[in-house]
Amino acid sequence: MATPRRPLGPISGNKIKKKELTPYKRGQIVGAAIAGADPPTIATCLETPESTVRSTLLYDLHRLNGETVQRTGRPRTWNDYHVRRLVRLIRAQPKLTYEEVRTELRWKYSDSTLKRMLEPSGIRNWRAKRRPHLTAVHAKKRYDWCKARLNWTLAEWRTYMWSDECSAERGKGRSGEWCFRTAAEKWDPKMVQTYSKSRDISVMVWACFWFIEGKIRRSELYLLNRDFESKKHGYSARSYLEVLDDQMPKCWEPGLVFMQDNAPIHMARTVRQWFIDMGIPVVDWPPFSPDLNPIEHIWHHLKKLVLEMHPELEGMGKGEQAIEALEKALIEAWDTLPDQLFEQVADSMPYRVAAVVKAKGWHTKY
Repeated sequence: MATPRRPLGPISGNKIKKKELTPYKRGQIVGAAIAGADPPTIATCLETPESTVRSTLLYDLHRLNGETVQRTGRPRTWNDYHVRRLVRLIRAQPKLTYEEVRTELRWKYSDSTLKRMLEPSGIRNWRAKRRPHLTAVHAKKRYDWCKARLNWTLAEWRTYMWSDECSAERGKGRSGEWCFRTAAEKWDPKMVQTYSKSRDISVMVWACFWFIEGKIRRSELYLLNRDFESKKHGYSARSYLEVLDDQMPKCWEPGLVFMQDNAPIHMARTVRQWFIDMGIPVVDWPPFSPDLNPIEHIWHHLKKLVLEMHPELEGMGKGEQAIEALEKALIEAWDTLPDQLFEQVADSMPYRVAAVVKAKGWHTKY
């Protein structure tokens, strides 16, 4: 027999926990008892402690086919009233942290207990999605715009030319990495996906795509030039007019409607006048609606393809040679993107407008 542990002494790591009896073993005990054997005799024959034999016979009527009955565990210190208080609070203030919930309700329950209290309601703590800030005015404009086009056919959507600019930073578009490891290897350098905290070189590009006779057409990937006459030497309406002067004569055809968002360089007086002078109709685009512009999804695929086709860009430094290499890689990747990708995102427009209408103009998954 093992030596009893001294009160408050350390628990030996070599102590073997007792195992539950199997249903077969319990059946042997019950069968022997039915046959007339007493507990001491059963304990001797089956080499089982007599106390175990007696408890097995005592609780046999409560077991189904000899299976172990689940223990009740520690009694709950909370009830339905506490759950209702918790649900009411987080419905009113869904972005509270667990610590703030405890402070607000003057509770000391742990995070895991709060999670269990919310399980029956199907409520969990999720990371909030990041989307542009919308006001009620913005949401109404988005709703009205989509409501008016809710029943459009694909043929009607295919009259739009989808355009946008994108700042393509080197290294962006990398997918999250997965690794096979043990729990103890969590912070092993080989198991960590690293990133640079400093801003890398980037190139501002513009592009558009559209349908002609049911087939995808795309513009060149245009590299925008900074306007050094502007206040911050950034990209201005003059930079955008250079794009339009170069690309639109090659792309636009009668019957097409040009789409651009409400960026300041797009809404400048000179730019709006340019479209009027050229006779090119422009979509009255709702505010803060990147989820309605299918070309937004193309940029992610473009950056990802650049990384796949030109991994050598990562080690080229930040000089002019690296910038030129990035520009060439972007143009090559743009020309390589499959037409099916453009068709897929363009033909998702009925689902996009339906999602905005369902959300009453607020944010969607797109």
